[in-house]
Amino acid sequence: MTKVIVVGGGVGGLTAAHELAERGFEVHVYEARQAWGGKARSQPVGGTGTRGRRDLPGEHGFRFYPRFYRHVIDTMARTPIPGAAGRTVDTRLRPCSEAAVAMVDDDTLSRFCRRSVARPYELLEALQLFFQDFAFDTPDVGMFGLKIMQFATSCDERRLGQYEQMSWWDYLEGERYSDRFRSLLKAGPRLLVAMDSKQGNARVNGTITIQLVLDFASGGADNDRTMGGPTTEMWIDPWTAHLRNLGVQFHPGETCNGLDVADGRIAGARFTSGAVATGDHYVLAVPIEAAHTLMSPELAALDPQCERLRTADVDRLVSWMVGMQFYLYEDVPLVRGHVAFPNSRWALTAISQPQFWRETVGLFRRHYGDGEVGGLLSVDISDWGTEGMFVRKTARECTPDEIKTEVWGQLKAALNGRGPDQQLLTDDLLHSWHLDSDLDYSSGPPPRNSSRLLIHPPGAWVLRPEAASAVANLCFASDYVRTNTDLASMEGACEAGRRAANAILDRAASTAPRAGIWPLEEPREFEEWKRLDARLYAEGKPHCFEAAGLRRAFDVADLFRRFTASTGIARLEDFLGEFKLTHVVDGLLSRFGIGT
Repeated sequence: MTKVIVVGGGVGGLTAAHELAERGFEVHVYEARQAWGGKARSQPVGGTGTRGRRDLPGEHGFRFYPRFYRHVIDTMARTPIPGAAGRTVDTRLRPCSEAAVAMVDDDTLSRFCRRSVARPYELLEALQLFFQDFAFDTPDVGMFGLKIMQFATSCDERRLGQYEQMSWWDYLEGERYSDRFRSLLKAGPRLLVAMDSKQGNARVNGTITIQLVLDFASGGADNDRTMGGPTTEMWIDPWTAHLRNLGVQFHPGETCNGLDVADGRIAGARFTSGAVATGDHYVLAVPIEAAHTLMSPELAALDPQCERLRTADVDRLVSWMVGMQFYLYEDVPLVRGHVAFPNSRWALTAISQPQFWRETVGLFRRHYGDGEVGGLLSVDISDWGTEGMFVRKTARECTPDEIKTEVWGQLKAALNGRGPDQQLLTDDLLHSWHLDSDLDYSSGPPPRNSSRLLIHPPGAWVLRPEAASAVANLCFASDYVRTNTDLASMEGACEAGRRAANAILDRAASTAPRAGIWPLEEPREFEEWKRLDARLYAEGKPHCFEAAGLRRAFDVADLFRRFTASTGIARLEDFLGEFKLTHVVDGLLSRFGIGT
């Protein structure tokens, strides 16, 4: 039997183990932590459960499963729930029928309804629906919408050759917007993924923005889902139980400190405990900073992508997205979904979780903690370099207590109205709190963060490895691997794990079916425009939207006239009226000098 050593027990490593074990391989998984699931795992707050109740659940961040997460959902659908005949983990996902935005120092909590995107121009309608309650300048919304449309109609060659090399901020021409809108552009990419508009490249930011806009616009609550309980309890525990039933052997508390090379192959994986694991194939499924330290000169000499990992400036490639939980005496549901705080100093997002857990877990206070906690507000902190509103420090400079004070203060500033009857969050609601245990304050602040995320700076694609190494028995399976998903996320890690498994199946000449791999989908109606742009790019010409921006006003109108040909709208006036762009074009002409 072919033996595979998987180093790393996060989503990427567990996925590779799942796919290979199903196909009859002997699989051993080694993990530095005592718990499985990596960044996706839950973090129970030890000693908080009493009288048979479980410890209060913490998380690295709230769980978010959008429509375009196909690999993760497929894996869940193949993972049975122990003791629940015929049911699989995907049935524990709960739809988020709403989303909302709350602006700091503004008493409006704006909820979003959804609409379907069936034609290209409706992408702009979705954006207008999103922005309509925030009093942004019309030219700001119009310019942003046109830049999103430009990206959506750009060919893959331009995205990789041009947009990969520039920041999302520069692509959007961020300095040309109002101060209020610039704050959204800076925070926007951080709200659901750990990216930065000024540091992250335009290709990745644009690709994921298109997916999120389509998710937001599409009808049906299943386009945005969350887990119906703590992630480990709902998913990771059933998953590892299933893998054990498939024969996977788990080795927790084993930190890899070296990969031995002999005769052009990996000969063994060494661990700090002194153990050495040997097998026919090796899957490296550790975070990028850990992979960086394992790229020895001997290994780098065998594979240029190992050399690139060895010499990469990892600190430039990664950023922080850290979870925090506030446990409340009473539940405060907010909305049935995720809440974004675009102008919060620390780029906060949150979700009130117990409302989604009642069908799967039951009443929160009966099952977790000391019986007094009825609510759980789970927050992600994504900006660690901006000074806070209340504690005049960056998050990196703060102690855990100071982080709690600042985050709680920012939440109250965004969610509480001006009157005494408009106070959603009050101090007497707060029972306790938990900060991500992946932050190590033993020598801090600043803390050491063992769960940083790739932020895709310009040019990062060439530094990232394919799942299949040039070393004949080594593969990579982590969220920095080149994938269709192309995002540091559970979905990216799951796809990478599948790619690693498929590479091993190929190398072993297995006749078993390969693990499913899916592309990101964009509306078919954009394809004609992408073909046009491919011709323009091959000729060294700019995108047609950019060319139109340098012409007179009637050229801009002509661009929209030609655009209507692919939407089925007969008259330009109907097209402009359909998504209310007439005043946007006028605003663009006066504000940005188009055609002057």
